[in-house]
Amino acid sequence: MPLFYEYRDDGVDMNSVPESVKGTYVDYMKNIYDLYITDSTVPASAISGKTMDDATSEFALGEAVFFQDGVWIYSNLQDQGFPDEDLGVLPIYMGVDGEEEQGLNQVISNYWCVNSKASEKDQEATQQFLEWLVTSDTARKSISQDMVLVTPFKTFDEEAYTVKNPLVEANRESQKAGKYDVVSVSTVSHQWEQDLGAAELSYAQGQGSWDDVKKVFTDNWASEYKLAFNK
Repeated sequence: MPLFYEYRDDGVDMNSVPESVKGTYVDYMKNIYDLYITDSTVPASAISGKTMDDATSEFALGEAVFFQDGVWIYSNLQDQGFPDEDLGVLPIYMGVDGEEEQGLNQVISNYWCVNSKASEKDQEATQQFLEWLVTSDTARKSISQDMVLVTPFKTFDEEAYTVKNPLVEANRESQKAGKYDVVSVSTVSHQWEQDLGAAELSYAQGQGSWDDVKKVFTDNWASEYKLAFNK
């Protein structure tokens, strides 16, 4: 989110990787991060030992009021008997000016890929499988009805493949209301993401400061950019 808003302000293409970042919204990120760790079901010192399965279970059992996840978690909640009428969704607010017009976060950083180093036979088989996933009745029903996942493919436009997921519906309603999406943006490297997460965890456990987080956000980005692009 801090990258999205910085990119937006500076006119950076959301799919590009700038040479450096300023960290304009890192302190805004602290607002929501502090809320997470001070109002958690466990002490901040223990959060590294918790898993997403723990969070899902706590939410389903009513031990937690909120938790952060995506539309894909709906089937897990159904399996635990969580009723649709008790399920809602909110944008993630950080205190940014104008965020009352903000919609939901959109994670669009995952892709289907074919390994160019695989044999031609395996590449062809992979292509056929991917085509099967978005054209066959079996796969389309499994994805849209059993997994109730978002289906951004024209082959799912038929009514039989309409996703009945209240989280998906909430997102559609937000978009219809004219709210802007907060989209995931390109980062400089996976290593930068890991370093940032480690700095945030250190801060949460009282072993580091938020200034350390800000330093990783900007300085590590610049150093990773040099490594990635040989500059």
